[in-house]
Amino acid sequence: MIQFHPKQQKAFDFVSQFGTAVAGVQSGKTFLGSYWALKKIAENPDKAGIIVAPTYKILQQATMKKFFDIAPSYRQYYKEQKGEIVLPSGATIFTRSADNPLGLEGITAHWIWLDEGGQCSLLTWTVLRSRVSMTGGQILITTTPYNMGWLYQDFFIPWRDKLDKQLSFFTWRSIDNPYFRQEFYDAEKKRLPPEEFARRYEGEFRKMTGLVWDLPQEAVVEPLQGLQKKAEARIAGVDWGFRNPAAIVVCYLYDNVWHIVDEWKSAEKTTAEIIQVLQNKIKDHHITKVYPDPAEPDRIEECKRANIPIYDTDKDIEGGLSHIKQLIYEKRFLVFNTCKETLDEMSMYHYPESKEENKEAKELPEKFNDHLCDALRYAIYSYQPAKTFMASATSPIKPYYGDSDINY
Repeated sequence: MIQFHPKQQKAFDFVSQFGTAVAGVQSGKTFLGSYWALKKIAENPDKAGIIVAPTYKILQQATMKKFFDIAPSYRQYYKEQKGEIVLPSGATIFTRSADNPLGLEGITAHWIWLDEGGQCSLLTWTVLRSRVSMTGGQILITTTPYNMGWLYQDFFIPWRDKLDKQLSFFTWRSIDNPYFRQEFYDAEKKRLPPEEFARRYEGEFRKMTGLVWDLPQEAVVEPLQGLQKKAEARIAGVDWGFRNPAAIVVCYLYDNVWHIVDEWKSAEKTTAEIIQVLQNKIKDHHITKVYPDPAEPDRIEECKRANIPIYDTDKDIEGGLSHIKQLIYEKRFLVFNTCKETLDEMSMYHYPESKEENKEAKELPEKFNDHLCDALRYAIYSYQPAKTFMASATSPIKPYYGDSDINY
């Protein structure tokens, strides 16, 4: 018989459509998820289910490893290249990574287990919900609370405030696992900053350590009516992608404050499709300048042929990161609360936890789910307002007024 500790048992037995177990590391989350998946297979012997993890590495080395440790007889039915467990009963369990959330489209599922869901994007959650829309199937999320992103904003808060009866939330500490060593728990509590310890071992939502841009809550605002007409600049940044999502961010400058007002993010889009979205954004927002990722000149040329107002993008990554950070510090950077994907990315946009020896002091952020962050950096750091200069004139020369597009 399975031996769960009491808080695990409550999560295992949840009856709402969507359940989340947020707990400390090594607290038995993946153990719980594996047994829950086996329960759903038994309840749906000829129906499809999905097991998802943030990356292929986590999927293979952690999630599926634990699942097969618990249910070794299922390994013989596993087709790793296809990402499928095809059972004799007729059920197919799809195993997927969330590197490309749209790769989950097309599957109708009767249950889904999302392991380490706190590392996944809001788009992943949106896609997974749609996969059970026809069946009413349950979704279980097991995770450590990595950040204050979508899992906090779109799941925990609605559950806490009793706004959605279809949500269930469970949490426990690492030490609630009877096999977790007390002396290690106590040593980590002394060693780590309180915020980091609470997030890692207490299962509490706290801001991720090492954030590139620590955006205060007051910088997240309701959309401002009439801002487009008053804005001194209306620009966009573009991060190219195909298997990884492409991203577009629309920024307004008003009263020396940058406002992130609109966003778009989607995977497996051709250049022509991205250009079409750009053209729509330009029309909707009266955008005058577009700053794309300079790494793909062929795509930039296609944009120019489509009459997209392309401008040169500053390639200085560290300079751009520092510039946005300074804007936030000076309270000159605001994000509309409708830009949920941007806020989600910013909540987990961080530097590596540890630095290797002989490495430069300033490291670049982790390259993971950062497409909108890159796009807004391209736009805001590269933007140079048009300036008009008047040259001084000597008596025999008539005054000369410099062209506004030329820097003197």
